[in-house]
Amino acid sequence: MAEMFRNVLMGLGCLGLLWLGSCAMLGAGTAVAVSSASKEAGKWYEKEELKYHNEQDNKAAAYHEHSDYNADYYENYED
Repeated sequence: MAEMFRNVLMGLGCLGLLWLGSCAMLGAGTAVAVSSASKEAGKWYEKEELKYHNEQDNKAAAYHEHSDYNADYYENYED
C-alpha cells in the first residue's frame, strides 16, 4: 500500500513538472513570437516614415514661388 501511495505521489510530481515545462515552453514561444512581430513592425514603421519624409521633401523641392521663376528667367535668358 505504501509503495502504491509513493507511486501515485511520484506520478503527480511528474505531472506537475510536465505542467511547469509546458508553461515555460508556452512562455518562451510567446516571447519569440512577440519579438519577431515587433521587429517586423519596426521595419514597416521605418519604411513608412522614410516614405513620408521623402514625399515631404519632394513637395518642398517642387514648390516654387513667382520670384523663383523670374530669377531663373533673368539668370538664364538675358540678352
